Amino acid sequence: MREDMAKTLATGIGADIMHIESYLGRNELFMGLGLQTIERIAKEFRKVAFKAGDSIIIEGSRGETYYLIATGEATVLKGAGVGQRELQRLGPGDGFGEMSLVADEPRSATVKAVSDVELLCLDREQFIVLMDQEERFAQRILRLLSQRLRQSNQVATLDLLRAHQGLIISLAELAESRDADTGAHLYRVRDHCTLLAKLMSADVRFKDDVDPDFIEAIYYVSPLHDIGKVSIPDAILLKQGKLTPAEFEVIKTHTLVGGHALDTVLQYCDLQMFRIARDLVMSHHERYDGNGYPSGIRGEEIPLAARIMGIADHYDALRSKRVYKEAFTAEEAIQNLREESGKRFDPAVVDVMLAHINLFEEIHDQYAEMEALPEKHAGFL
Repeated sequence: MREDMAKTLATGIGADIMHIESYLGRNELFMGLGLQTIERIAKEFRKVAFKAGDSIIIEGSRGETYYLIATGEATVLKGAGVGQRELQRLGPGDGFGEMSLVADEPRSATVKAVSDVELLCLDREQFIVLMDQEERFAQRILRLLSQRLRQSNQVATLDLLRAHQGLIISLAELAESRDADTGAHLYRVRDHCTLLAKLMSADVRFKDDVDPDFIEAIYYVSPLHDIGKVSIPDAILLKQGKLTPAEFEVIKTHTLVGGHALDTVLQYCDLQMFRIARDLVMSHHERYDGNGYPSGIRGEEIPLAARIMGIADHYDALRSKRVYKEAFTAEEAIQNLREESGKRFDPAVVDVMLAHINLFEEIHDQYAEMEALPEKHAGFL
């Protein structure tokens, strides 16, 4: 539902001053302005309602309204699709939309109703008049703008990381380009990893370890998981028959080569994103039972990012056709995951994936139906 299509519950709510004061009094822009001022301001507000799941404002649209939540809960979202991430939750007394009005810029994020919500709304014209007439209100807007300006340094850093995504994808494609069978593998695995991390963030077993920053990092760096393959000779990497034990030992070195490459990156840029990249590159072939490579670590000794990558990579390989095998059916792949739970893979991660396997199948089907790969350098947001 667009903001200009919301169902208006009341044109003016100035008569219910006690309720308005309780609503506005919880918001930093209005608290302490005094009852008479609140009463005058309230006459300019209207009340609207949105159902759970409705979009209240949409990223990129023109801002025409300031909103303040009276009842219910909303979420602030950045981006779209599988790459969408939650910035924060909003509840009664929280306001949003003022920056777009003050700066006359498009909305910088989407806000959706988590539950049914009732909102107090102030349109652009009345908002600007209020700034002109109420000195304390204007001062608070100025203070809020200053806070946002300080936060812009963090945003600039994030934008730089997004710019690096193009380079990350290019490097990952370089490693995969010698293998014609991989196709959209990088993108499917990226989306599987991101989806799995999101689902794990809502699971009590993982919620303390999987936060929005972790999810975003997984999205950015998961395509690098096999970057070390650049060191594997064509005669081995592209061999269509069974590898000899000696050849398999060479294949196994790609995890070390990739991990050492990320160690070099970390010497110059010690960011969490690249630490997570090193973990999943080095350890995505480790096994939960300790029989993996290169280090033979087991259980929760294996970094969580690598446990996620391992199962996502394996599932995509099962569901994909190769020159040496046919694709597993969904049922066959599910049975394989059940058999490998506690052996190859963390059983808790397997549980999360199997509980939502239809979502992973949707990703598989999406790419199967596409005639071309998605935009290669699309950012997370």
